[in-house]
Amino acid sequence: MVPKVAGKGHSFKGAGLYYLHDKKAETNERVDFAYTVNLPTRDPDKAIRMMAYTAMHQSEIKARAGGSTRGRKLADPVYCYSLSWAPGEEPTRDEMVKAARETLKVLGMESHEALLIGHNDEPHPHIHVIVNRVNPETGIAAPLKMDHLKLSTWAEGYEKQQGKIRCEQRVENNELRRKGEFVKDWQSVRKGEYQRWQTDRVSRQVDRRIREDERLDKKQAHEREQIHRARDSRIADQRNRFREAHRGDWRDLYSIQRQEQRRLAEAQKNPMTRLSFFLRAHREEYRAAGKDGRKIMLKGAAAALVGSKTQTRRLELKQTKERLFFAGKLKREAERIKRPIDDLHKKEMAGLARRHDDERHDLRMAQSKESQAQAHDIKSGRSKELFRKEQRGKLREELKENKQEATSSKVEPRAPTLSERFATFRGRTKQSERQIEPKAVPGQKARQPDKEQQNEAEPKDHNRSGSLAGKFRKAQEPGVSKKAGQQFKDNASDMSKDIGREITRKPPK
Repeated sequence: MVPKVAGKGHSFKGAGLYYLHDKKAETNERVDFAYTVNLPTRDPDKAIRMMAYTAMHQSEIKARAGGSTRGRKLADPVYCYSLSWAPGEEPTRDEMVKAARETLKVLGMESHEALLIGHNDEPHPHIHVIVNRVNPETGIAAPLKMDHLKLSTWAEGYEKQQGKIRCEQRVENNELRRKGEFVKDWQSVRKGEYQRWQTDRVSRQVDRRIREDERLDKKQAHEREQIHRARDSRIADQRNRFREAHRGDWRDLYSIQRQEQRRLAEAQKNPMTRLSFFLRAHREEYRAAGKDGRKIMLKGAAAALVGSKTQTRRLELKQTKERLFFAGKLKREAERIKRPIDDLHKKEMAGLARRHDDERHDLRMAQSKESQAQAHDIKSGRSKELFRKEQRGKLREELKENKQEATSSKVEPRAPTLSERFATFRGRTKQSERQIEPKAVPGQKARQPDKEQQNEAEPKDHNRSGSLAGKFRKAQEPGVSKKAGQQFKDNASDMSKDIGREITRKPPK
């Protein structure tokens, strides 16, 4: 027996679509049976909707039950887990339902709404349990504390009842837990870590492919832009040379048209000059025109005798046509000159497109080979070896860092306190006095030490009132006047000065 918790969720509809249908399909061939618990229906679809309705009206259920409606709304009312038997076992439908109801009781949700779904798409029989965490009577959500351990303990007892233990490791772990030790399924933890590592690896690979595609797009766009700029530069150079070559033609045309305008202006003095100008201007047209055309010409001559507006409009129209004709001629010439440049540009762009397609194909092939190699690593187990190698490397780095931290965090020797320095100086003073003590002369009595030296040689009793410590304690006793205390401080200061002089005193030569 293997219980497995799928986790908590927020959508009963999503859970129903997954467990009541085949994987990634709308059929339900893998569903062997469905059984409802604490629900007034046997229809699994209606049961899903009823559980969703109960979860949505949690606050109203609490209010009817007399409970408090405060607090946040339950975000994940869906709780799913499965029970799997070993391959070869053939539990009946009633046995599977009974085992599922026992687990509900172990989890403390025997009064909650639940939907039990048996599947037949695996070689081992198994049943899925969809439970509504909201109690339909009180509206309180089941906390599900230590649900994995409760299910593990129940599975151990279930196998003992069956008379065959199929998972020895679970029995050992539960025994250690009963003794108060912390035991965790490290195999599942490592598996989860491996899955996260594999997911991160695939995500990094996808991100790298996106960056490669973006870099290739930018590179190809830059190359296309360079070809366009080269084409525009060649056209601009050709246009400038063409313009410079025909600048004189335009200058001559405008010069001729200005002369015609001046002659027209001079011919507007009287009717005879206007008529003479009209005849000179249209002499060739009159000769080439037919009978009807000549009548029109005569009407024009009569209009020239009357006034000059018609001649002015005709001259402007004539000059405009001349400019348009000349501009069109130059444009056709420019197009003819530009055509080889466009043909070269098309040829370059076609070659560039073929090269870009080859680059894109090579990149796709490289990415496909990488994906195939990664799939082969996963299938052959090499991916797990890489994961273990990376974990060992991380462990070595952590041990190295811990060692460095331990080395750097050594306690530095502290500086001696004032009392320790005072005691050290007193010891040096006594040692120097013993070193400079004069040797006894033969026939002469040894010098008796003074009374102060005898007192210093004797072991000090700090409890005596005559010692420095005794005087200090006496000065701190209640009832001692401030004057006595100040006198003690002065004496102590004088004594410390005497000690300093004794330390710095040089021995006689």
